Amino acid sequence: MDANAHIVWCCLPRFDGDPVFNALIQPGEQGSRFAIELEDQVESRQWYEPNTAVLRTRLTDRSGNSIEVTDFAPRFHARSRFFRPMLLVRRIRPVQGSPRIRVTANVRFGWGSEKPAITRGSN
Repeated sequence: MDANAHIVWCCLPRFDGDPVFNALIQPGEQGSRFAIELEDQVESRQWYEPNTAVLRTRLTDRSGNSIEVTDFAPRFHARSRFFRPMLLVRRIRPVQGSPRIRVTANVRFGWGSEKPAITRGSN
């Protein structure tokens, strides 16, 4: 995560695999990211919850409206084992006013060289 709550580096489905989001090392058009953008943002503050790997980012706009983005990778204990699913949870919560946000996912494969194919169908 960067200071503006953008995921700029993430390898899925394996932690040591090809990055799906790679804007950390490849900015610009070739870079990919998962962005939560607050309209007219002027401030960002980021911190970890004490003694956890839970990251919180508070974004504030020019009018004083704000949101809080909470990011974490869950793990839980069941059947005498720890489970660590390959999962990232992002929670967006309005804190003050009526903030306007845009959520975008610009995914690339092959170290930024391949755009994913779009398929349509019914279920």
